[in-house]
Amino acid sequence: MTGKTTKKSGKPSRPSTATTKSGGKGGSKPKKTAAKTSRKRSSRRGVSKLWVMLIAAATGLTAITLVWALNLAPVDPLPSDVATVDKPVRQTISASAPTPAARPESRTTRPATQSGPASSPVPAPAQSDMVASLVAPPATNHVRARISPDTAPADPSRRQGLVYEIFDEELLEQQVKEVDLALVQTIIELNLDPRSVRHLDIQMKTRNGQKYHTQSLAIGLNQDARSFEQTLRRNLELWMHGAELRQINGGPGKQEWRISLLNLPTHTLFLEEHPRKPPPPSPARPGAGPQLVVVIDDLGENVHQAQELAALSFPVTFAVLPNISKSREVARIGAAAGRDVLLHQPMEPLDYPHRADPGPGALFVGMEDGQILSILRDNLAQVPQAIGINNHMGSRFTADELGMSTVLQELKRRDLFFLDSLTTGNSVADEQARKIGLEHLRRHIFLDNIPNVQAILFQLRKAEQLAHNQGQVIAIGHPYPETLEALKLWERERDQRINVVSLGSLLSRRSLAER
Repeated sequence: MTGKTTKKSGKPSRPSTATTKSGGKGGSKPKKTAAKTSRKRSSRRGVSKLWVMLIAAATGLTAITLVWALNLAPVDPLPSDVATVDKPVRQTISASAPTPAARPESRTTRPATQSGPASSPVPAPAQSDMVASLVAPPATNHVRARISPDTAPADPSRRQGLVYEIFDEELLEQQVKEVDLALVQTIIELNLDPRSVRHLDIQMKTRNGQKYHTQSLAIGLNQDARSFEQTLRRNLELWMHGAELRQINGGPGKQEWRISLLNLPTHTLFLEEHPRKPPPPSPARPGAGPQLVVVIDDLGENVHQAQELAALSFPVTFAVLPNISKSREVARIGAAAGRDVLLHQPMEPLDYPHRADPGPGALFVGMEDGQILSILRDNLAQVPQAIGINNHMGSRFTADELGMSTVLQELKRRDLFFLDSLTTGNSVADEQARKIGLEHLRRHIFLDNIPNVQAILFQLRKAEQLAHNQGQVIAIGHPYPETLEALKLWERERDQRINVVSLGSLLSRRSLAER
């Protein structure tokens, strides 16, 4: 019976062997199921691992693609909060510059100790090249002069590392300049002939102790006034949010518009469609009539540029930076051409060291008198042709009574004078100079806050009208190729009733310093 049963089963020995090997009583059927389950689990684990690897690879590829795309995306190298106003910044901090923590915000006595030099240079932000088309700035009270990079010239490294100091943001005059930029943008966009824009009147006014200019302009249009009004309104919204533009009166082919800031009228525009070209003015008699001085700051790097400035038919005053590779040679070129030469003395700006560095040989608030005098004398020795000095940056230092008193006393001892570039409305230079009887002058207008030829020509014509109104004007520019090109164009078409004179010629007439 047993044998029969064994025969029917047909597999008596395998279960026995398996049971023996396994040491249990499970028989062949359960063991086979466990083996299959194990193989299935292994297969599933393999598939899961494969999916994990595929997902990881796809994620990595996506990340790499995203990084590549971000690197290719156009990035504005100039931070949005950097204003383009006064002077180009060099990358190196003066060895004698104290750290920001060592400079007290306000003081009445000179500190007894001075902190050590800055340990590392502060890199200046790169700036997009500046050419024809302006772009809208962020909505702040600072003057911006940023130009669209989409039409950048072939040499993008020309102004790498140049940024501009921030003016005192509370100056109403800076808001007036924002409106000027909107006007210039409108003129460029509509392709108007810059010679059809004439300054009829410019007046200096005061509100809450702040001085600002009001202007009246005649603008000849080659199209209907409606197009000009719409373009200007859009640019005002971009450049000076809050500026009000409204029509005062109008007739066939001629309209009057007014721009106001904080309910203060600042610009009156007389728009004339297809105007007739006015006759050229008769030239001024030598030594008579309004006087205009052109000063070019930040010279000392480019000898060829200095030679071109010296070759202009009208005098240009050379303001030469110290501790620059060609400072001595540039000063010699200016003096040999009979041009006035100034030491362009670097001074601490308000936003040092975060966004502006005045460079080597700078004077800082908190320095001892001896340290100020040592730096100033060393810088003057590099520019022995200097008949005076003006400030490079300096919106913080020129507001410091103790520091400016030390500087001006040294200038008086050397029979030199001071030209205040007025990078802040809080400058004490005028007050301190009067106390000691030092001859001093003040800047009236910057020519190239926008390094664009047409914008600079606009500023030159504004300076001409200002000279007609007040007799004397000092205009300051910088050694941009655009500034030199604009000066060459202006040389041929400038108002001949204006005498362009040297800076030193104003020293015997104190009326300008009295203003």
